[in-house]
Amino acid sequence: MSRIAPSAAFVLLLLSGAAQAAPAVALQPHRAVYSLTLDMTRGQRSVISIEGQMEYRWATACDGSSFEQNYQVDMVYASGDTLTRKTRYAGWESADGHELTYNLSSSTNGEDKEDIRGTARLDGAAGGDAVFKTPADLKQALPAGSLFPTTHMQRLVEAMRQGRPIFTAGFFDGSSTDGPQYVSVAIGRTQPGDPAADTLRRGPSHPIVMAFFTVGKADKDKSAEQPEYELHQRLFENGIADRIVIDYGDFAMAAKLDTLEPIAAPRCD
Repeated sequence: MSRIAPSAAFVLLLLSGAAQAAPAVALQPHRAVYSLTLDMTRGQRSVISIEGQMEYRWATACDGSSFEQNYQVDMVYASGDTLTRKTRYAGWESADGHELTYNLSSSTNGEDKEDIRGTARLDGAAGGDAVFKTPADLKQALPAGSLFPTTHMQRLVEAMRQGRPIFTAGFFDGSSTDGPQYVSVAIGRTQPGDPAADTLRRGPSHPIVMAFFTVGKADKDKSAEQPEYELHQRLFENGIADRIVIDYGDFAMAAKLDTLEPIAAPRCD
């Protein structure tokens, strides 16, 4: 999931574990559509209503994998102000997990707000860099142990299958100019599969909580020691997520799975 969004020594300690090799796992190519609603609100000036839709696609490609996330959300605030935000994100990751291309555009109340495009490369455990085409002349260093989206999901699912309670890693998808992130995931106990469920959700799953931090931000801003946002979800061991709640602190947004369908693998001759 893209953004709507600890001390340096602590981050480096946690990222060091992400550089360890882990077997690749088979993820299910799929398209999922979620309806967005307000889950909860905190404070008197926060969001009081949310209505929207989010579409997510993850597919295999002959040279790697592709992923897309498109959403539109209408928010009403306690002040009476309204906000309509549209975001389109697309990325491609090479099969070896070393290269990433990314493209994001967004608008708020019909006015274009973001145009982010670029490429990133990782040099194994040594880290790497991201070079943006837009904004122009922007380059960011990616810490050692950073992972791109598909590899991050594969490593997380592997940790789930191994029964590990915590998974931590650096993360970069190019959905923001804020810089690379550090993600800490608390993994709950395995929930057995349900033979009566639809085909793509019959396997085992885990309740997880993903906390997102911007790398290095806490050294400049003590308030950044708290995550920028948290993602609560049930994640299946094939990479499909449902029962999603995105918590931004002053409000939380629920994403209810409405449509789920497989995507066929391409023919690669």
